Amino acid sequence: MHLCFSITAHGNGHAAISCALINRLMTHYPTIKISVMTRLSKEYITSRLINDFEYYAMGSDFGMLMLSAIDIDIKNSRDKYQHLYEHWQSHVDNEKQLLKAIQPDILISNISPISLDAAHQLGIRTASVAPFNWAQIYQAYCLDGRADTTAVFQKMQSVYQATDQVFKPLPYVPLNDGHEIVIASINDQPVANLTSLLEKLPDNTKQIGLIALGGLPFPLDLQHWPVIEGLHWLVDQDIPSSRTDMSSISQLKESFLQLVASCDFIITKPGYGTYCEIASLAKHKKIRVISLVRPDWPETQYLNRFLMDRVPFVEIEKRQLTGQALKAIINNISDDEYPQTLPCEDGAMQLIGRLLSLQ
Repeated sequence: MHLCFSITAHGNGHAAISCALINRLMTHYPTIKISVMTRLSKEYITSRLINDFEYYAMGSDFGMLMLSAIDIDIKNSRDKYQHLYEHWQSHVDNEKQLLKAIQPDILISNISPISLDAAHQLGIRTASVAPFNWAQIYQAYCLDGRADTTAVFQKMQSVYQATDQVFKPLPYVPLNDGHEIVIASINDQPVANLTSLLEKLPDNTKQIGLIALGGLPFPLDLQHWPVIEGLHWLVDQDIPSSRTDMSSISQLKESFLQLVASCDFIITKPGYGTYCEIASLAKHKKIRVISLVRPDWPETQYLNRFLMDRVPFVEIEKRQLTGQALKAIINNISDDEYPQTLPCEDGAMQLIGRLLSLQ
């Protein structure tokens, strides 16, 4: 059997879901051929997968254009979707050409409607695996009652509704249309390599903080970041020379999953991949989460409820990411008790049984 995964290039969270699923397939069904079609780099996908795969640098799915890790560029997103709609078939034809050449048995989209439409037109079986689809996000930000935005929305809706199986891993944005198949969350299990990590950090390190705000730039005022005795920060941007309590993630040569599993505090934003990886660590009663407020994102309420039911959790504004305000937040959440641990079942294995039944 040959499965082709189409993965959106909107951030890294969708790839985290798809790669977790692919890893389960590689482990339990090693004879299945895996192809990945995406505009994300081959290096990133390779870093998440345990075995070989075929990589194709193709895809028209951009999700939403971003001004920062949490701010949507609504106008340009609306314009880009309009352009996509006006040239829809040419984009579909590009992907059809690839699919004809590689001949997969199933196209699994996370969550490109172009890829799904290409597969539909070729008679290839399809599945969507994501906590939402882009029609839901477009509806929230871009649908304004005009004929042109209505046409874009209806086009995407029609493609998603034609999909053979629509899997919604927890926590998800509900469609309530009777078409979606709800499964447990999908994520790789972070495993700490704390001894190795501590060898690379100062001897006085007692706790580790991780800044994980996604694959998009989010400049922070690290010069005025609070100094807390024994707390060492892992960061993804330039570190002021005066800060001996910080290390660059890129220089540590540890996987992101290992860093998540090793940290005591994580500063992040609402996003499926990291939230589910954190939730799977709740049984250790160690990690505490500080998340940026993102009230406009349709997924936020479902993500936040899912995570705050499992770990100490607080939302903060961007302006609180510095100085004494952040220090007070860290001190307060350090005193919070862990909620009763809720189980995190393996949605990937639930999905695989249903997915393979397509044949």
